[in-house]
Amino acid sequence: NHPHTYWVFRVLLAGIRVTDWLLWDCALAGDLHGNFHDLVCFEKVLWRLGPHLTPCNFLFLGDYVDRGDYGVEVVAYLFAQKLLAPSKVFLIRGNHELRAIQEMFQFRDECIEKFGDMVGNQIWEAINDCFDAMPIAAVVDEKIFCVHGGIPMPCFGKGLISSIDNVPAVMKDPEVESPLAWELMWSDPVKIDDVDDDILKELETNGGFASNETRQTAHVFSHEALDSFLARNDLSHVIRAHEVKPIGFQVQHHGRLLTVFSSSHYCGSGNEAACVLVDSNKIRTIRLDTA
Repeated sequence: NHPHTYWVFRVLLAGIRVTDWLLWDCALAGDLHGNFHDLVCFEKVLWRLGPHLTPCNFLFLGDYVDRGDYGVEVVAYLFAQKLLAPSKVFLIRGNHELRAIQEMFQFRDECIEKFGDMVGNQIWEAINDCFDAMPIAAVVDEKIFCVHGGIPMPCFGKGLISSIDNVPAVMKDPEVESPLAWELMWSDPVKIDDVDDDILKELETNGGFASNETRQTAHVFSHEALDSFLARNDLSHVIRAHEVKPIGFQVQHHGRLLTVFSSSHYCGSGNEAACVLVDSNKIRTIRLDTA
């Protein structure tokens, strides 16, 4: 590892097992996508005095880079907070914490533009070494499963969250190294408007799962699949990120799934940013004024 990110790597690698990630009283943020301005707004609202002096924990649900212009700054800030408060700040991996995706979008180019070709590539690799060690999921208040994308099909580890403990601690290529991790990073809830006869038949045949045509990878899942996953794991809700929402969040699948997105004006659109507060099994959303 690069000397400047070695300790970030080591801290991220500690407590990799999802069953170790039993957090309490937590603020959760969804996709940030290089939006440093909104991250600072969250700081002013939620942890103005710093994580150490704030009662709750902080869980970030991935996709820290690409799409926005300040991925380096977002990553540097979050890594610094993780080092300062390793038992209060938690970072899980999204589908943009992947080298191949960043090369398709802009984070590698951002590093090179800001630091030059040689140093920029070194910094990009060092940051991705840390991404490789990020956990894939967490559990809050023993009942709320938190992940970037969505739930896995039962064919992956029998649909049990304990199977996530078997995901490799460090993954450069999750698609090859852990199909389970890939599903958790990429899946989406099915949208009723997208369900045609072929998708409906696939959902009925596969226990509420169908191919994710939008992403061209992983799957979409129905509320029946979600209910089965929650019952199987003695959980009450899933909180995830991965999709932009006009008001920053959306409650789906009969109120048991919450999507949160924490980068406003994403790709030039007019969407708002939001975060989630979980306290004693109560789930509240906060829409952020980023003006």
